[in-house]
Amino acid sequence: MDQQVAGSIPEIASVGQSTAHPDPALLQAIGLNHSLGSAVADLVDNGIDAGANRVLVRFVIRGGLATQLIVLDNGRGMNNEQIDAAMVLGVRRDRAEDSLGHFGMGLKAASFSQASTLTVLTRSPEGSAGRRMPRQADKEWSVFELEAKAVADALDGNWGLFEVPTGTAVVWDDIRTFPTGSDTTVTNDFIERAVSELRNHLGLVLHRLLESQRIRVQIDVFDADEEEAGFPFEVDPIDPFGYSRPGSDAYPKTLVTMVSSSIIELHCHLWPPRSDSKQFKLAGKSLTEHQGFYLYRNNRLLLDGGWAGVATAHNRRRLARVSVEIDGLGDLFQMSMEKSGVILVPELVQAIESALASDGTTFEQYLAAAEEVLSDSNRKQRATRTEMLPPGSGLAPRVKRRIGREIPLLEAEDPVEIRWRRFETDDFVEVDRPNQTLWLNEAYRSSLLKGARGGLNDAPLTKALLYLVYEDIFRGTFFGPKDKDNVQLWREILNAAAQEEERMYGE
Repeated sequence: MDQQVAGSIPEIASVGQSTAHPDPALLQAIGLNHSLGSAVADLVDNGIDAGANRVLVRFVIRGGLATQLIVLDNGRGMNNEQIDAAMVLGVRRDRAEDSLGHFGMGLKAASFSQASTLTVLTRSPEGSAGRRMPRQADKEWSVFELEAKAVADALDGNWGLFEVPTGTAVVWDDIRTFPTGSDTTVTNDFIERAVSELRNHLGLVLHRLLESQRIRVQIDVFDADEEEAGFPFEVDPIDPFGYSRPGSDAYPKTLVTMVSSSIIELHCHLWPPRSDSKQFKLAGKSLTEHQGFYLYRNNRLLLDGGWAGVATAHNRRRLARVSVEIDGLGDLFQMSMEKSGVILVPELVQAIESALASDGTTFEQYLAAAEEVLSDSNRKQRATRTEMLPPGSGLAPRVKRRIGREIPLLEAEDPVEIRWRRFETDDFVEVDRPNQTLWLNEAYRSSLLKGARGGLNDAPLTKALLYLVYEDIFRGTFFGPKDKDNVQLWREILNAAAQEEERMYGE
């Protein structure tokens, strides 16, 4: 044993062993990190593993409320032995190398993250079978067997053009994440947003499988009172690397590194600046969050952005995306149970930092290229912007520096100053063209600053907005009817806003 160091704990030898049995209440904590999208995606994965080429996700409405969600696939189904194994928590089964499942917890974790009752109906060449499992705190994990004939009748139900000669339906009841109020507009709004979320999430994480037509996924809404399904929404692939032209002719480029005997290829891409495509914007996140690693396992996307400790996310790097295939590299990537996150082991992080392309490009140089492509684009865009008068005193130095970087300035002209003084009227702002100054009424200063101490460069947000609005009023010698009308318009609106600010925050 190593010599003990003060402040650390040395290795201590064990003197006995026992088995820790899980408490039934553990079921309450399963799948807490799942969203609706990631939970449904896990069920779709199970269908794909079962050989399905079609999946239907159905929201069921009863009495104006969303009461049930069903994920139906046309895979090979399960016999009684297989469905019993599927209901066991954390069972490890022999899986094919191209299987999307991993922990043996997907069905339960996904379902109980959203619902309190899980029902599985399945039909295989050996017949039909069904099981139901409630999510009950402090009780045994009970699984109830369902009558086979009733299961077969349910699978023969109203699925539109979707036929289930064999396959599986996963049914969620008592769904905690669905609205429960009686207002149908709330339910309708929720369903609209949920369908959109699912289409975006499934379209992204399954985009390769959808593009290859290995799987087709549809979403519909079924009115149980009318016994009628609405028009099915198709889930279309959303490829995060689906640009028509890269941001630089030098990319994409593959950087290679090695950890032990494992070779890792980093396929480095640069999106074109100012892209407006859905594949670039990706619903639900900021552009800063979209940069980084996109990790695929068996063509299923597991991580959609973030640098995983290798680099720092920054707006300047928002064009950079790196795809990595992690098939067979399980020791280097630790996947979350929800398949919504991946952690890179420290050895891999260090190896990526030293990755090289065939032309000698390093990972650091790739990140620098991403920043340069964006910077060059911004310079070209600024060159087409209208020149403006420089900002003067009254605006914070940081704001003035940003204005100078974003806008070509008329450096030979006098700057626009924004200053405070006491007015004889209750106007908020006065335009002083001869002195190139925008005056603000001192009477509103305290309420605008919310009681904070004032200074020459105070109220930076208000002053920056006023500079952008009024700057062209000071530019040039002509002050025509349109300019005068604008000044009058802005005065009236700003006066009303300033008076409201005084009412709300004044002393």
